[in-house]
Amino acid sequence: MGLKFAGDKCIGCKLCQLACSAAGEGVFNPLLARLFVSSYYEGPELKVQGRVCTLCGTCVETCPTNAITFAEGQLSFIPENCDVCGMCIAVCPEQVITPRENGVALCNLCGGSPWCIKWCPHEALVLEEVS
Repeated sequence: MGLKFAGDKCIGCKLCQLACSAAGEGVFNPLLARLFVSSYYEGPELKVQGRVCTLCGTCVETCPTNAITFAEGQLSFIPENCDVCGMCIAVCPEQVITPRENGVALCNLCGGSPWCIKWCPHEALVLEEVS
């Protein structure tokens, strides 16, 4: 199961980013989230774009030290294997892997119960089967 962003339901409140950073980093800071929402106006119309991990596996395939693994439907990061080369960040098509002092932060679906989904007031984030 992977995350899916439904832009037509999103209002750009960024509660998902706050929930994500709280779950992953212990602070409410949208800049530390493992997903990103941006909004802008095009004329009178609000446009919202979102980027979430699609579990494409590119980061797993690219990591030269096996610091990122995929098992039981979730990504895992093994800090002691990471040499902080940044290759996973560079290849992530959604740009949702972010650097940290001792490696990277990536979406692990909060261990199976994603906070971003729980806190989204408009159901703009859902879990779906990944093909």
